[in-house]
Amino acid sequence: MVLEPSLGRAVLLGAVVFAAAARRAAKQGVGTDFHVFWQAGYDFAHGLPLYQSLPGARHFNYPPFAAQVFQILGLFPLKTAALFFYVASVGLILIAAWLSRDIVRRFQPLVPPGALPLALAILCSAGFMLDNLVHVQVNLLTFVLCLLGVQALVSKRELAAGGWLAAATAIKLTPVFFLAWAVIRGSRRTLAAIALFGGLCLMLPVIQRGAAQGSADLTDYYGSFLRQFAAGGVVTNYRNQNLAAFVYRAAVPAAAEDVPPFDYAYLPSLPAAAPTIYRVLALVVLAAFLTHMARLRLARRPVGALEVSSVFLAGHLLSGITWKAHWSLYCLCFMPSSGWISLGSGEWGDWRLDLRGPA
Repeated sequence: MVLEPSLGRAVLLGAVVFAAAARRAAKQGVGTDFHVFWQAGYDFAHGLPLYQSLPGARHFNYPPFAAQVFQILGLFPLKTAALFFYVASVGLILIAAWLSRDIVRRFQPLVPPGALPLALAILCSAGFMLDNLVHVQVNLLTFVLCLLGVQALVSKRELAAGGWLAAATAIKLTPVFFLAWAVIRGSRRTLAAIALFGGLCLMLPVIQRGAAQGSADLTDYYGSFLRQFAAGGVVTNYRNQNLAAFVYRAAVPAAAEDVPPFDYAYLPSLPAAAPTIYRVLALVVLAAFLTHMARLRLARRPVGALEVSSVFLAGHLLSGITWKAHWSLYCLCFMPSSGWISLGSGEWGDWRLDLRGPA
């Protein structure tokens, strides 16, 4: 029996993915990233506290709705769930690539983008996506939900856009910047959809867990994770790649917590000024982001690729924690709009470099 070349390649790719999934699944245990999600889903389904870590385990830093979604993982043993989730994550990469290409096509439907921009986007973001696979992380799920929301908003499907983006934010808070973007760039229906689905994401865990435990979950989530950032706390670890960590590592000696210790403090005379410097820069980034969105709304400009990229960038810079794996969400931003690398596309200018493949 001779397989068709395309079928043979698909079988080979499937075997490679399954082998890689089995290898990563075998390494899962207490203390790994995936164990956090699996344990949260198990605890949620069995009425156990979500924010009290087991000895040696990582802390669960996600909203209760995320634990509700992860219930499906708790139906299987840890290693089996990790294998399934790894394979699903590879599928999410393919879905994200298709959605990114489709979204860019909608920005300029009359300009065929060719294959090169998508290939460059995947190449530039491959390291981040592989990091997600190595740690069996959930960022690819969040990324696909954000892309579905963007696609829906660009297609004038405000109800669906609100649902996808609210779900993404209820799993991981970073996409909250997409909610702000959708409210500014959408219509009243978009705002209503976000309010509706946001309320559902908040209430569904309470409904399943009961009013007492559901309320305790929300209180514990704030106390165990959000409170530190509300009080001005900063995660300065060298793996954190957001704006706050950048400022503190530059101004505060030994803030990077690197091993062996590397001194990233090239402004060591400014440790006392680090909080002020960060707050000023954060306000500048936030004001620039909101002002630009409002200007585009007032000018009735159509949504563009650089605009969407700026939402991802603002979210990563201003988020409390931005590990390397989180930058997989930036895949779309590496893909030039409809085959162009552009400083404008009608948004910020007119300079362009044509990178389109043959039509």
